[in-house]
Amino acid sequence: MPEIRLVVVDDHIPTREAIVKELSDGGVIRVVGEAQTSDEAWKVCRELLPDIVLLDLHLPGLIQTFDLVKRLTALRNVRVIMYASQGKHSEVPDLLEAGAFGYVLKTDPPALIRMSILMVYRGSKNVTSPAVPRHVTHLSPDERALLRQITQKGKFVKAAQRMGITESEVMSRVLELCLKLDLDEADKLVKWAKKHDF
Repeated sequence: MPEIRLVVVDDHIPTREAIVKELSDGGVIRVVGEAQTSDEAWKVCRELLPDIVLLDLHLPGLIQTFDLVKRLTALRNVRVIMYASQGKHSEVPDLLEAGAFGYVLKTDPPALIRMSILMVYRGSKNVTSPAVPRHVTHLSPDERALLRQITQKGKFVKAAQRMGITESEVMSRVLELCLKLDLDEADKLVKWAKKHDF
């Protein structure tokens, strides 16, 4: 198997140094570049065209995370794995839809992060940390939008107004989502949505 060329992007230097050391041990993965801002990441990756970019979720710099993911994945054969310390579960599907191939946590064991890199290199998509609930990644954009609305003040009535639909339509969608997530009442769905940072 050829070496996997990796760029690690993290603005916290000790964290970056630790993961670079962990991933470099044992061959297979070769760290070819590092960056600590979104602008640096774009410059380094454009020049080096790595196989994989391990990209910190929250970076200083002028390029926003979602834009950076789109730019990086538009480069030839570059794949992005998000690298989060305390990411919101609700952001995971959005990042995967933006073009990221995976999402791991800084608290995941290095062996798991290494395995995620190998899986993405071999073509797997939607590779996520075991800490991210599977059902979160299976929600449609409309379902995620609904969850974000019902966690705001006013719950269902205000959600209907904000979405421009009737309250009965909101309740119908809420009940469908309750069935999908195996919840037996609407208030439990609101609690579930808040727990997962919607």
